[in-house]
Amino acid sequence: HAPEMWKKMRDERISYPSFSPREMADVFAYLYTARYLDEPGDAVRGRRLFSSMECVQCHSVYGRGGRVGPGVEKWPAVLTPIFWAQAMWNHAPLMEASIEDKHMDWPRFRGSEMNDLLSFVRQAREGPQQEFALLPANPREGWRLFREKACINCHAVGGEGGDMGPDLTSGDVLASSLTQVAGQMWNHSPEMWKAMKEKDIARPTFEGQEMADLIAFLYSVRYFELAGSPVIGKQLFEERQCGRCHGADAIGDEHGPRLRGRGKLFTPVTMARSLWSHGPKIYQRTQELRMEWPKLKEEDLGHVLAFLNTPAED
Repeated sequence: HAPEMWKKMRDERISYPSFSPREMADVFAYLYTARYLDEPGDAVRGRRLFSSMECVQCHSVYGRGGRVGPGVEKWPAVLTPIFWAQAMWNHAPLMEASIEDKHMDWPRFRGSEMNDLLSFVRQAREGPQQEFALLPANPREGWRLFREKACINCHAVGGEGGDMGPDLTSGDVLASSLTQVAGQMWNHSPEMWKAMKEKDIARPTFEGQEMADLIAFLYSVRYFELAGSPVIGKQLFEERQCGRCHGADAIGDEHGPRLRGRGKLFTPVTMARSLWSHGPKIYQRTQELRMEWPKLKEEDLGHVLAFLNTPAED
């Protein structure tokens, strides 16, 4: 979208900003944590789920329903996905006991259902909102908690850790929505508790900032992941005609600098800064060559970075 942005900036007479490496990383970090508020759900569907999932058997809403647990109107401020995930995890053992007493099946959530349920709860509960109380989260602290809370005994991160559960950085194991992560934790709770009992691991609870830090760590690993195929990346580099300025093998020529074999690692953040800093010149060059602006799909970037990070064969 760079050409459209530059045109709009010129039209609005907005000066073109520059970014230091740290500033670009900070911008990415801000945009990343913005997702902690998550996408909104459908409160109407959420109310139906509250009944169909039989939450109403234990919790009342608008004065109607069970009395085993507190009424929705009096629930604490669980308005953000992180508050929600932490509350559901901490109180799940009590809910499990109640479900067993009532001979009910363990309710499981699919797709965006957890978003819908949270949207309904936000609408129904009383009291002040606490949208930003858990920000900023600390991924380094999350890594410490991942080990101290014994998550690592069953789950690996990037190949490091146990194998009873899936590696949390592989494939699509971790949901893209933070509220759906709460749904995943809820859906798999009975299996997790059984595995923990077999390994004689005490079931951890999370307080204050801890769940936010833990999930920040898990997402940060994926966020800066550099997985990709250098073979596919080379093909994309050629198809997008990047070599017309940077050489056929990205080793540079008179029109553009060397991109491979520089002794520096390209990451999504450093690539974004480079493209932003040099983008206007790149765009001018494409105009001179009468080329269309080359576009990348979301999944293309990892492959291109993998190619650029391979040693150059001069």
